[in-house]
Amino acid sequence: MSAPRSGAVAAAHAPLLEVRLHRPSPFGPVLNGVIIVALLYGAYVAISLQTGQDLLETRGDQVAVNPGAWAAFVLSLVFAAAISIPARSHAQWRASLADLRETLDEDGRALAEVMTIGPPRRRVTGAVIAFALGAAGGLVFVYWLLMSSGLDLETFLRSTGAWFLITQPVLFGLAARAGVQLRHDDQDMAALVRDHLVVDLARLDRLEVYGRLALRSALSWLVMAAIILLFFVFAAPVAVSISALVLSLLAGAYAFASTVGPVVQRVSRARDARLADIREQIAAAGDMLAAGQAAPGTPISELAAYEAWLEKRPVWPISAPVSRRLALYGFIPVLAWFGAAAAELLLGRLA
Repeated sequence: MSAPRSGAVAAAHAPLLEVRLHRPSPFGPVLNGVIIVALLYGAYVAISLQTGQDLLETRGDQVAVNPGAWAAFVLSLVFAAAISIPARSHAQWRASLADLRETLDEDGRALAEVMTIGPPRRRVTGAVIAFALGAAGGLVFVYWLLMSSGLDLETFLRSTGAWFLITQPVLFGLAARAGVQLRHDDQDMAALVRDHLVVDLARLDRLEVYGRLALRSALSWLVMAAIILLFFVFAAPVAVSISALVLSLLAGAYAFASTVGPVVQRVSRARDARLADIREQIAAAGDMLAAGQAAPGTPISELAAYEAWLEKRPVWPISAPVSRRLALYGFIPVLAWFGAAAAELLLGRLA
């Protein structure tokens, strides 16, 4: 392969649109996401105030957030996360590049550097098609909102329905494109590990970078699931929110497994091959000793010790800190729901 950032290989890759959008900003992806939420939900609040729609409503002797206003807030969070997560993932990949290079052969190092640029340009057509299909699904969702509201189209567009009409096709399009990108990222990582990973059984700690990358990828989807779970606090769950929650959780599990799985397979094969070789040497040495002959080479006791050492070598590229963090991250969606429920209780008591 040619030099990492020169020639046709590097030119055939380009960063995702979300990554490009964040580059002009002096802030990081997280703060940019906060700004996006403020702008999007600020637009919703402005439309609500202009059209006389309340953000809060009274239920008996309690005050609660209007379900539509709460849904708009959560959708603003989802939108911001969908825009910010790819940029943050890109930055994390670049930060891990040096550790990745230590685990790869020469061609793999070059390929890893090219992957820091972005996905291949040839996938643009598929991404556009996925976005268009997702946007069409967003329009269907807005149509469902129109039918559920009982309003005619003109009245719907003069209310906060206009906000949903503008934002939801884009959000659904981003979600569909993210699903396609997740699959492509899985294929790229599997190819990188399959063809270029160098397994040194004495230095398996170097492979822990893949566990960290898998953890960060899963974290992104768990954060998304936590945001989606907020739908269930002030609004009744519907098929769309339930489906989105399930898909986010599945995507998190898939992202983790697709990064760690190929590494586990390569390490397992290397360890099993080495074990088979050592056991053949032990068997041959044992046969010679049984025949009363001195076994040449490494003493059988050392071979047996080496066999025991190999059997204990871990095949999972996950350190103890990563395991603990993964367990803690599993509570993120639950903690988000409890936090929002506590806010609902506080709001009712303050009323």
